[in-house]
Amino acid sequence: MRVLFNTKIVKGRCTVLRCVWEQLSWNSNINKGYSLIEVICSITVFSILFITILSIQLNNLKLKKTSNEIYNNTIFIEAAKNNIIYNCSYDEIEKLALENRYYIAKENIQEDKIKEKGITNLFIQNKPSEEPYIAIDIEQGKVLKLNLKLYTKIKDNTKVMECEIYKGKYKR
Repeated sequence: MRVLFNTKIVKGRCTVLRCVWEQLSWNSNINKGYSLIEVICSITVFSILFITILSIQLNNLKLKKTSNEIYNNTIFIEAAKNNIIYNCSYDEIEKLALENRYYIAKENIQEDKIKEKGITNLFIQNKPSEEPYIAIDIEQGKVLKLNLKLYTKIKDNTKVMECEIYKGKYKR
C-alpha cells in the first residue's frame, strides 16, 4: 500500500487527517482568493451583459410606444371613416368643402372627441403645424370621393395612412 501523504506520529498516534490538512493548506497559500484582475474582469463582463440587456429593453419600449401610436391612429381613422359613412349626410360633407375645412388637428385625434363634438365639427381650415393630423380630400360629383389621410411622424419620418370612401346622395 502506498501512502500519499507524510504521516506524523504524535504521542504514539498517526494523524493522517492532520497531514492532509497541512498539505491542502500549504497548497492554498499560493491561491488565496481572487486577484484584483479577476474581480475587474468579472465586473466588466457583468457590465457588458447589463448594458446589452438594458439597450434591448429600451428598444423594446420605444417599439411598443410606436406600435401603440400606430394602433391608436388606426383606430381613430377607422372611427372617423365609419362616422362619416353612417352619421354624416352628403350635404354636411359638401358644407365642409365649401367652408374649406379639410383638417383635424392633433388634439382632436381621439375617439371620444368624435362622440362629443361630431366628426364634422372637428375639421378646421388651417393646416396644423404639428403631426399627427388628418387631411380630407373631397372630389365633388354625384358621388363624393373622400380620401382621409392621417399624417404622422414615426422615427423622424412622415408616414401617411390613407382611407378612401364614397358618399352619395341617396334617398331611402
